[in-house]
Amino acid sequence: MENVTETRIQYSEGFRKTALERDRRGDSPAVIFREAGLDSAVIGYKRIERCMSRWRARDRETREGKENDTMEDGR
Repeated sequence: MENVTETRIQYSEGFRKTALERDRRGDSPAVIFREAGLDSAVIGYKRIERCMSRWRARDRETREGKENDTMEDGR
């Protein structure tokens, strides 16, 4: 975690990347967060699920954008 307020938790980019890699390998979000010291009993299972969902969507958009750039460049 980078920063925590009453309403928000900010995660480091390194944690996001690791979490997405493990998610793609089939690890459950709850396990990924728990092993990082962020138990769902403390921060909430729904918060973990929503967080991973946002990260997956952002990652998918980034990957699609890179693929489109590559196609436009002819590579």
